[in-house]
Parts: sequence; C-alpha cells; structure tokens
Amino acid sequence: MLELMNKHSISAIGQFTLKVGGIGVGLLVALLGAFRELFSSVEVEPNQGRRLHDSDFMGEFNHRTGRLDAGVDPYGWYDED
Repeated sequence: MLELMNKHSISAIGQFTLKVGGIGVGLLVALLGAFRELFSSVEVEPNQGRRLHDSDFMGEFNHRTGRLDAGVDPYGWYDED
C-alpha cells in the first residue's frame, strides 16, 4: 500500500500520520492484551475450602471462627459440655 502512495509522492505529514497510526494501533492491542491477562488471572476462593463435615448446620460452635464445625480446630475454643 505504501508503494502506491510513494508513487504518488505522499506528503511528509501523510507518512507521519501512517506511522503514528500504526504505532497507536500496536500500543492499543498490547494494552488490551495486558488487561485481558490481568482480569483473567483473578482467582476466586471457593468458600475457603470447607468440607461437608464442617458445615454450619451441625457440630459445635467454634468461638474463634464464629461457625459450627466438627470440634477439631486446634486453635478454636468450644463451649464446655
């Protein structure tokens, strides 16, 4: 395409505009790629790795976490029976 324009002796301003436009498109593509990588790498924690026997519907109340669990948390404290 530039050969056709050079045959018609494109002005210096036209050549400069083509170069700047090409650089601008390249930077835009790089920026969009960086944003895509940034937002796709965000990890969502799936409920803090809780197991079925640690559900909030059964077990002993753990005062450290504020939840019901199986009563096996070594750092938690539980009500006396």
